[in-house]
Amino acid sequence: MDEVLPFEINDADNHFVEPEDMYERYIDPRFREKAVRYVRSDDGQRVQLFGGRPSKLGFTRESAPQTDEEIDWLVDRVAPDPGSDVATKPGDGGARAPGMFLNRLNPYKGIDQEARRRLIRKFMRQEVAWGDRDLRLELMNEQGIHAAIMFPGHVLSLEYEFGDDVDAIHANAQAYNRWIHAEVGFAYSERMFLPPYIALGDVDLAVEEVERVISEGARVLGFATGHAHGGRDNPRGGRSIADPAFDPVWARINEANVRVATHVGPTDYQKYGADLSEDPNAVLGDFDALQWVLYWCDRPAMETVTSMILHGLFDRFPKIQVCMSEQGTTWLPYLLRKLDHAFLMGRKARWGSLDQRPREIFRQHFVVAPFPEENVERVIAEVGVEPIVFGSDFPHGEGLAIPSQYASAQLGGLPDDQVEAIMGGNLARFLAQPR
Repeated sequence: MDEVLPFEINDADNHFVEPEDMYERYIDPRFREKAVRYVRSDDGQRVQLFGGRPSKLGFTRESAPQTDEEIDWLVDRVAPDPGSDVATKPGDGGARAPGMFLNRLNPYKGIDQEARRRLIRKFMRQEVAWGDRDLRLELMNEQGIHAAIMFPGHVLSLEYEFGDDVDAIHANAQAYNRWIHAEVGFAYSERMFLPPYIALGDVDLAVEEVERVISEGARVLGFATGHAHGGRDNPRGGRSIADPAFDPVWARINEANVRVATHVGPTDYQKYGADLSEDPNAVLGDFDALQWVLYWCDRPAMETVTSMILHGLFDRFPKIQVCMSEQGTTWLPYLLRKLDHAFLMGRKARWGSLDQRPREIFRQHFVVAPFPEENVERVIAEVGVEPIVFGSDFPHGEGLAIPSQYASAQLGGLPDDQVEAIMGGNLARFLAQPR
């Protein structure tokens, strides 16, 4: 059951499920043949196509269960025994239930089969609200959530999927952003904040898109985590997201004082596996243990933070504020110590000057959402409470099925004021919302 908290929740990692035909309806007609779309495969799965080519990731559309047969299939999988690999492969195209990939916070553990069935049916009834803005506000009220940053419900990996087709990347990003503005709103009711996606394959196109979405009311802008696209002349390479080449983009964001968010997603980092006897063309769903450890989530997150700080982004644009969503925090204590060590050894920044401890720069310019089952107190010991925000990842299978339970389950050992700050106050400050 939902826990009733004495304060409202602000959620830094939530998801709004977009319609399948969104890209086709909103893409610039000049690039219609490059639109992302869905088709049904021979085995009945909904398959994502990128300009007519199946997704490199091999993922099919995830969904809540639709039939009694799917419910029965899920009932035996949502609460696996410790060590089981039955429910540890998100993205293989089967039906999903919120929280099914969690361990300690798995809501289906410790209850019988019939209770599991009732809980899954509850989420079936909710599913229509996952992609309907007014019904979603009602669901947020039930969950005790005041405001949420909402990312796509399905994979948004345009740079990775389209690779060197820069026009396709930007055209589909623009289509996604047009859909948000037309059918949901960038900041609907000052409660649902959907970040328009800003691709960086072409700086001039990125500037145009930033200016357009800001003029339409965008309050948070979304960027890919890790290195930026290498551009038309180097599509298989990369650039620092804080490279001065992107200063025209950051200048407009800084001037408008809008926020920035990055979210975990597929990257091309596996290309570095060629130096470690690994397949550089492997895709996320088939990563082996080394590839998962080195190229998924943590490294792109660390490179985002490191390049922004050590490449002087905040010296040049001091109003920039960044939310790191669904990227966890296990990497953060190590990274802050390493950044501070470089500073204390007198290492210089390539662009600008490094005249303040990186740890303090992080505290001034970042907020970060731990994964649902991470040790939050360990991170607080390194960076304090102020940069820590709550993220549910609802309604994904690896997210919190009942967001309000996080306060007691993960923050129970903290003082009340710190619990309230993490669950709501810190993100309210980031969004500059009155409370």
